Amino acid sequence: MKAVFGWLAAILIVAAAPAWSAAQLTGMVSLNRERGEPVANVEIYADGANSVITGNDGRFALSFPEGRPGQDVRVGVRRPGWEVVNDILLDHRLPDSANSRPLEIIICRSDDREQRVAEFYRLKGNQAVEQSYRAKLAELEGRQAATAQERDRLRRERDQALAQVQEWARQLAARKPEEVGGTYRDALRLFLDGQTDAALALLSEERLEQEARKAQEQLDQSVQGWLLKGQLLSTKFDFDGASRAYDQAVKFAPGSYETWFFYAHFHQGLNHFAQARRGYAKALPLVRQAWCDGHIATILNNLGILNSDESRHADARKQFVEALNIRRLLAKQNPDAYLPDVANTLNNLGILSRAENRRAEARKHYEEALDIRHALAKQNPDAYLPDVAGMLNNLGVLNRDENRNAEARRQLEEALELYRTLAKQNPDAYLPDAANTLNNLGILSRAENRRAEARKHYEEALDIRHALAKQNPDAYLPDVAITLNYLGVLSHTENRNTDARKLYEEALDIFRPLAAREPAAYGSNLRRVEDNIRSLSGNNVAGIIGSLIALALLLLIGKLLKRREHPTR
Repeated sequence: MKAVFGWLAAILIVAAAPAWSAAQLTGMVSLNRERGEPVANVEIYADGANSVITGNDGRFALSFPEGRPGQDVRVGVRRPGWEVVNDILLDHRLPDSANSRPLEIIICRSDDREQRVAEFYRLKGNQAVEQSYRAKLAELEGRQAATAQERDRLRRERDQALAQVQEWARQLAARKPEEVGGTYRDALRLFLDGQTDAALALLSEERLEQEARKAQEQLDQSVQGWLLKGQLLSTKFDFDGASRAYDQAVKFAPGSYETWFFYAHFHQGLNHFAQARRGYAKALPLVRQAWCDGHIATILNNLGILNSDESRHADARKQFVEALNIRRLLAKQNPDAYLPDVANTLNNLGILSRAENRRAEARKHYEEALDIRHALAKQNPDAYLPDVAGMLNNLGVLNRDENRNAEARRQLEEALELYRTLAKQNPDAYLPDAANTLNNLGILSRAENRRAEARKHYEEALDIRHALAKQNPDAYLPDVAITLNYLGVLSHTENRNTDARKLYEEALDIFRPLAAREPAAYGSNLRRVEDNIRSLSGNNVAGIIGSLIALALLLLIGKLLKRREHPTR
């Protein structure tokens, strides 16, 4: 929907209906979210109906003197400086009875539109995922096949689907309402009505292929249908089907950098590194041809993270540096829009520099990023305090590397305090970060021979990670094993060798299957824990310390904040 002179407007031209008994459409206007506070003084109108103003209860009733039940209309909404969050639902069918469900219209201030639209679709996507999860779990239990392994697999699929929903919601929020049409719009309406299977039926292979072969001006909407199908299938844990949908999107739009980007981002989120690399490799030259500097920087940033994860450090540095140069130029023109991106790439460069033992460079990048994020957090603490906490954690680790222990402790404790506060509001998002910082504080306390404190930090981190691993073992069991190893080393240092052996063996039980499946990622962790067990008989403290330091480096490199991004449209 396009705002004109700051007015929120949704307009429809419809053909005159034949004479029928009057139809009525009732509803309410809510603030920011479903079942939000009622909003008064909002004009509601439609072709063929009277214009009304909502009262204090936010309710309205449109009367269509010549309308008939089942007739399609588009409802208009108008209030200066405000926009509709669920615009897609303004295309409405007149109800056939007074008992029909009222139409809820959600509005927000124009400046908040993207945030509120993302929240709306995130909630709908999460509800669809949870519904699929409960249905599949009930099916397992009905077949008496709900083993622990099957439940774990289903939980992993649920978590992967929820992660896909996050990106999908951001994509939808970035699109203007007038860009949503055709089969894409119809399927999305069905999904929002709780009819995911009907939406997928509408997005059939035949229908989408037919649309993709139409005239060039219709190509974009059909490709968007494939992308939407990928997102909807992700909510049902059908990642293979989603992958096929993304394959079809790039098949019919091979010249679209945006389509290749979403293809790459989907696969990177599932650790399909080869497919992600292919997508970014296709997207980058296309976006360079289009001279879209902001999108170029986004793709370079994500490619840098991909190369860093695969230890291609030279390539990662080249991409981060180019992304940073572009973002600095953009931030000079529009600091509000691009300074957060500058800080993000600085942080990623700091992580890479620390991994390469270029500590002075890492410090420079971290400190500049922290200055930017502190300034941003003063203006918008809800949005940027988590980033401040992440920077404090990263700087604390770097200071500990350089034996600046007092400074490291101050920064890690400040980061932990922020994460504890954030975790009270959103434990799923911030408890993993709190556990990471607790683990880092444990390492620091042990280095300072403050063993009681170290044990306290490790044990709290372990409790959190055990709880997280019950919900998502793939993501958090490696962290459990790492903290078990640290506790084992601490116990050995205190001559509690029986406890140390028990902790090491529990860590081994986790690392062995992980290393068998992914030796490149977990083989070195397994060997270090095995070395620590062998050292128990020889009391080889030096060997343990060496293993601890090496393992700490691996953990902290992996746990420093890296952010993939989506393009701003």
